[in-house]
Amino acid sequence: MSINTAIADRARANEALTAAELDELATADILSLGMLADEVRRARVGDVVTFVRVGASGAGAGEAGEVRMTSLPETLAATVAAVAQAKAATGGSALSGFSLADIIDRGWGDLAGVLKQLKQAGLGAIVEAPLDRLSNPEAALQACQDAGITVQSLSLQKPNAEGRTPMLMQARALAARFPWLTTIAPLPREQSIAVPTTGYDDVRAVALARLALPGVPNVQVDWTQYGPKLAQVALTFGANDLDRVSVTDDETLGRRRTSLEDVTRNIVAAGFQPRERSARA
Repeated sequence: MSINTAIADRARANEALTAAELDELATADILSLGMLADEVRRARVGDVVTFVRVGASGAGAGEAGEVRMTSLPETLAATVAAVAQAKAATGGSALSGFSLADIIDRGWGDLAGVLKQLKQAGLGAIVEAPLDRLSNPEAALQACQDAGITVQSLSLQKPNAEGRTPMLMQARALAARFPWLTTIAPLPREQSIAVPTTGYDDVRAVALARLALPGVPNVQVDWTQYGPKLAQVALTFGANDLDRVSVTDDETLGRRRTSLEDVTRNIVAAGFQPRERSARA
């Protein structure tokens, strides 16, 4: 199915597409959809692709643009202590950590108060807010704003192609309410074993996120999770940021196979300009 010219023109003009228009785009020919998303992406953010090298505390932290904590302790006191210890070992790199949903699920009390303690201990940003795990995303993000701590990306925990449009509409409303939300990661953190997504599903999700969210500049793909091949194709479907590039390398593979060389080579091969960044905090 070809793309409706009126919808394409509205997307190019950075207008907010309706749910019905997004549903129609979701059935469009994949190549036409990718071409439109790429055109819109270049007009909005140019041809620069940013990426961040992420390390663990004490493991190449000095070379990382970001040190990220992934394991959330069971108690608030233990988490505050772990954050303070990690911050001391970052070597000057930005420190981020955790899923906002995981913090809420711990039930440690007033969310804004909890987040303030983590920020005071040295946490620069929460890594993600998975929309399909938050019962009240607006209240959760308001707590982040009250605590003075940002969320690096709106994300999706599990595949949900049927509910993609409502999620994008919700993300757009939240980004309008909280302008500091500048990144969406539309590909799920978890994959269904029974019904895994395909590469076509993945790049379609990326393209729709680019077209649905004119106020969100960064559409992100996880380099470690989805791999160089899918990430490279996603760049031509509207993505412009690569997350979780490793800071450690297997030196036996040679310089051309280091993570830094690998990611920059793939970005250039896709026709874009690579730019390493530090954490968005």
